Amino acid sequence: MVDAIWAGLAALAAPQALGFMVIGVCYGIVIGILPGLGGIVAMALLLPFTWDMDFAPAMGLLLGAHIATIWGSSVTSILFRVPGAAKSIALIFDGFPMTQKGEASRALGASAAAALMGGVIGAVFLAVSIPITRPVMMALGPAEFLMLALWGLTVLATFSEGSILKGLAAAGLGLLTAFIGMDLVTATPRFTFGSIYLLDGISFPVAMIGLFAIAEMMKLFATGGALVERDLTAESSSVWQGVRDAFSHWGLVFRSSLLGLWIGVLPGIGASVGGIAAYAQALRTSKSPETFGKGNVEGVIGPDATLGANEGGGLLPTLALGIPGGEGMAIVLIAFIGLGVVPGPKMLTDHLDLVFTLVWVIALASMVTAVIGLIISPYLARVPSLNNNIIIPLVLSVCVIGAYAARGQVSDVIVAAVFGVIGYVMDKYRYSRATFVIGMVLAVMIERNLHLSISLYGDWFIFKRPVAAIMLVFIVVTTAWPFYRNWKRDRELRKLALAETGRAT
Repeated sequence: MVDAIWAGLAALAAPQALGFMVIGVCYGIVIGILPGLGGIVAMALLLPFTWDMDFAPAMGLLLGAHIATIWGSSVTSILFRVPGAAKSIALIFDGFPMTQKGEASRALGASAAAALMGGVIGAVFLAVSIPITRPVMMALGPAEFLMLALWGLTVLATFSEGSILKGLAAAGLGLLTAFIGMDLVTATPRFTFGSIYLLDGISFPVAMIGLFAIAEMMKLFATGGALVERDLTAESSSVWQGVRDAFSHWGLVFRSSLLGLWIGVLPGIGASVGGIAAYAQALRTSKSPETFGKGNVEGVIGPDATLGANEGGGLLPTLALGIPGGEGMAIVLIAFIGLGVVPGPKMLTDHLDLVFTLVWVIALASMVTAVIGLIISPYLARVPSLNNNIIIPLVLSVCVIGAYAARGQVSDVIVAAVFGVIGYVMDKYRYSRATFVIGMVLAVMIERNLHLSISLYGDWFIFKRPVAAIMLVFIVVTTAWPFYRNWKRDRELRKLALAETGRAT
């Protein structure tokens, strides 16, 4: 194994491989910052260029770009409340409030450092976890994945802005919106009203651009205020303060990295679910949960560490079983075919040097991304302080380009504008837009695994899968607990009020 480790490093240390990895990282940062795109688009555009390459340069280019989009997607979430991709949705909860408080540099620094630490931890665990995780991964079925998705949906709904009922209502509306189009199993049109355009459903990137970016610009124009509370050119926070935050919360980083690794191992879950679960974990384990949603740096560190480690976890089933750990890993499998590499057990024995080449790509690409991110973060942090007459047209132009680029249809631009109005109304009446989007993200996973569970185990599948039944009880308890806590608090307040009234009389 030691020989394979050094052989993998030597292959990546070649000037050509390093050069292509740096190119991939720079390209991935740019693609990640553009709303509606992300790692899948970055890798898909680069895939044709890898056919005639050697293994190390090809993987350096592809995986370097994919890893760099993690931080690139976080930038717009933090600065403008516009998720660059679905996986960075959790960054808007506390990243944007930090920007509003004048701590954009700190948030960007914490994001880059957490992604770096998560990426390195993910790479290390990729090297040692394949024999351990395979039997556990194979033990879980669609029923357990269904419960995992429902838990992610309810836990964020109960902790979202506004009332708990409004959070759950927003999550439900997100699910309904995602169900527009063809049924996954029966191919029956749903909620299309005879429209051919709606047969393909509502594009998630398009809806996300409208709900957050366009709605935020509408709010900015209507109120006449500023995107941030004060001039960011004179902000007191710094990038290095964010780096120190990430290292001082090493326990959170480690827990979030393990979570990202585990979610990456489970096929079909995806990085977006990992970011949401990481935020929920950070909230539950924090010593000051009341500050979440108001600019707590832990809400930035947790999701980014998970996303960084998720890539290492996603490669485990890809290499060991030939099952992609996510959409990005599916493109990696396609690249394997073009390069003549066959994933599976033989790759872990006969071609272990190639495995460790991938491990080194994840680690080094994470480092290069962090270095570039820390260098450009002070300049990016000043962008939200631009005059509204500049920033509104600038952001709206990027939104139009991003909405059109999603599927190349002008109709998507119109849909983005409609969701902009919806997002503006939801924000005005304190319905969580983030929870709405989370409902859309998890809808496909919920529906697919529900159909599979019923087909495999029958209508009462929950009683045939003990682990799923235990998870369901856990979901009910965690969802009901905030209602019970509020009821208990209101009862105590009424008792105090009655006692005060009695003493007054």
